[in-house]
Amino acid sequence: MLVIAVLCTVLASTLGSFCNQDGYSIVFEDDFEGTMLNTTRWTTTLGFDGGQGRDAYLLNKNAYLEDGNLVLRSMKDDYGFNYTSGAVTTKDKFSFRHGRVCFNAQLPGQPGKSQGVWPAHWMMPNDASCWPDHGEIDVLEMINGDGSAHGTFHWNRNFPGTNCTGDSGNTAVTGNTNVDNWHSSYHEYAAEWDESSITFLVDGVAYANVTATSPGNPGGQHPQFPPNPMYLILNTAIGGPWPGPPSSDTVFPVYHRIDYVRVSQPINSHSLVSYS
Repeated sequence: MLVIAVLCTVLASTLGSFCNQDGYSIVFEDDFEGTMLNTTRWTTTLGFDGGQGRDAYLLNKNAYLEDGNLVLRSMKDDYGFNYTSGAVTTKDKFSFRHGRVCFNAQLPGQPGKSQGVWPAHWMMPNDASCWPDHGEIDVLEMINGDGSAHGTFHWNRNFPGTNCTGDSGNTAVTGNTNVDNWHSSYHEYAAEWDESSITFLVDGVAYANVTATSPGNPGGQHPQFPPNPMYLILNTAIGGPWPGPPSSDTVFPVYHRIDYVRVSQPINSHSLVSYS
C-alpha cells in the first residue's frame, strides 16, 4: 500500500505540472534521483558570486542530492565570509528560448526567523552580453521568509543605444503573490515565455503577466524581450541590498529543496533549445 501511495503521489506531481500539459513536450527534466548531481546538465557555482551568493561563499558541499531532491544548504561558516551557501546553473550545458519552465520546491527558512535569506530560481542569457542588455527572468524570488513569491523581468531600457549599463539602465516589471506553507510544503514556481510576453505562476495559477505594453520601473518604458536562449540558475543568496543582512534571530542552517526542474515547449514549435 505504501508503494502504491508513493506512486500515486509521483504521478499526480508529474501530471499536475504546468510543464506537462497537452500540446507541450518536455525538452529538459531533472527529478534529482540518485546520489550525485548530473554534471552533464548542471555546474556548481563556487567561491564568491555577487549575484548567486551575495554575502555567502558558495561551496560544492552545499549543493547535493538527498531523498530525491537537490538540496542547497546555507549556513554560518568561516571561509572569509560569515556564511556559505549553494548554487547550480545549466550555463553552457542547457539553454532555451521560449516555452515553459517549472521548479517544484520547498523554500528555505521559517517565518519570522529568515531575515537575509534569499532563495531564487531564475534565468540569464547564455551569451557574452553585459547585464541587463539581453534581460533576466526571475521565476521565483522570496526574501526574509515573508511568504511572498516574486516574478520579475529585467532589461536594459537604453539598449541597444547604450549597452553594459548595469544598474543605471536596469528596468523591471514585477509581480508577487502570497504562498501558504512555502517552508513546509512543495509548490511549483513557473513561467511561460514567448516573443511578446512572460507569465509568472504558482501551482499553475498565473499572478503576473508582462507584455509589450507593460510599464517598466523606473521610467515607464516598455519591455524588450530576450532575443537569445537563457540558462537556468538555482541558488540561495544570503544578504544583499534587497533583503539586507541576517539578524540575530535568523536561524541557520537552512535548506532549499528542489524536487524537480522541467522545461517544455509547444509541440512542433520553432523554439530554440541548446545542449552542450
